Amino acid sequence: MFELDEKFFEELGVNNMPADEAQAFKDHVREEIEVRVGERISDGVPPEKLNEFEKIIDATDDNEAYNWLLANSIDYHNDELYTAIQSEGGSEQEILSEYAALKWIQLNRPDFSQIIATVSDELKKELKENIDKII
Repeated sequence: MFELDEKFFEELGVNNMPADEAQAFKDHVREEIEVRVGERISDGVPPEKLNEFEKIIDATDDNEAYNWLLANSIDYHNDELYTAIQSEGGSEQEILSEYAALKWIQLNRPDFSQIIATVSDELKKELKENIDKII
């Protein structure tokens, strides 16, 4: 859903690490941001809405995402976001699930971009304060 760029890691001095350690560190940071963003997204969201989201992302068939889309984004085929996801390839189930998850976030957490920025900034600050120990 989001991507950290190399500038983020350059600012931390990761380019001073051996390549294999740098990659492992980058993977860990990405995972940590995903966890923290997930926690922030769920703050204040009613349990039934979180269950709805889980059903969309964990769908084992197209029906869950498709049914949600019919109720919440009936014209999804004409959405630029859907077209962009579709152009990346994947099965219809994967495309519907990813699109429905992103639409769910847009509808239920319109502050998603700000959440990502805040979490990234907070983690960057933590890492900068401890980078000597990390490297």
